[in-house]
Amino acid sequence: MSLIRTDEEVALNDLLVASRESVDHYRDAADFLENKKFTDVLRAIASQREPFIARFEQVIRAIGELPSVPDPDKETGTMLIHHAGALLSKDYSLDVVEQRLTAEEHLTVLTNNARSVGIDAKLLEDFSTHLTQVNQQLRDLRATTAD
Repeated sequence: MSLIRTDEEVALNDLLVASRESVDHYRDAADFLENKKFTDVLRAIASQREPFIARFEQVIRAIGELPSVPDPDKETGTMLIHHAGALLSKDYSLDVVEQRLTAEEHLTVLTNNARSVGIDAKLLEDFSTHLTQVNQQLRDLRATTAD
């Protein structure tokens, strides 16, 4: 492990941290919302994402680095802002879906960045497929709130 990270190490750790944050945010939203249909989907997405976190950690360790973790203060602050927004919102479920869709777009960008530096193509392809499926699940949830 060196003091200066390579592009590969930075890309992998950025993807790992964002993935971990997304799992935390999905679980937090599921605990906060009262709509069972939404909470079930959000918990399922978090559970489906966890194996990718383990795979990212494994690749990071294989290249001689230690996996990074999210900033707990930043995460807590973000979640508090979301909770405050929920108290002011007529239908917070839709807000959560929009927040998660935005986060999924960010994960797609990070995945593409990781691809550009030559990281494990199979892992990134699997993760891209997962992101596509999650985006569809979230769009489906958004459509049900419009009904």
